[in-house]
Amino acid sequence: MPQGNLDPTQSTTSVIGCILKGCGIVLALMMVLALVPSWIYLVDSHHSSRASILWPSRGRSLIPPTATDITLQRDLLDHWATYTVSEEDLNAFLDERFRTRGIGGDLDSYSERGPADRERFMTNYADLGWVLTEEMVQYHYTTDNGAGSSYYHDPTTGLTYQDSAYW
Repeated sequence: MPQGNLDPTQSTTSVIGCILKGCGIVLALMMVLALVPSWIYLVDSHHSSRASILWPSRGRSLIPPTATDITLQRDLLDHWATYTVSEEDLNAFLDERFRTRGIGGDLDSYSERGPADRERFMTNYADLGWVLTEEMVQYHYTTDNGAGSSYYHDPTTGLTYQDSAYW
């Protein structure tokens, strides 16, 4: 009666090999799962216009539709954007987007703008490489659910920095 290979070291080696292969696959999957959120949330993305942004509408809708040369960075509940937009287009967008703000009535964003707070700007945005110009003005709006957006805009160049937090 023929008997199979009874060498115990060979069967132990094949079991250890299978375990190591399984651990390697699990480790590779864990690395991919860890890198995907980093790629989505920690890497700047560049877009020629708002139409090419593949985000949910809650984030995309806070950027003016006429914005160009858009650079975005985001995390789970916030995003930071740099883009170019004319002051007229920015004001029209802000007037429409934040029109009701939960209190009803029209908005005249141009008259509500103020000088940029240099200390706050440098504290919050210097690490992003943002540069505050002398001409820069600030807009800030909060929605009904407490989400807020700050826009820093240079009317001369159209350079705009945006910091938005949403729930």
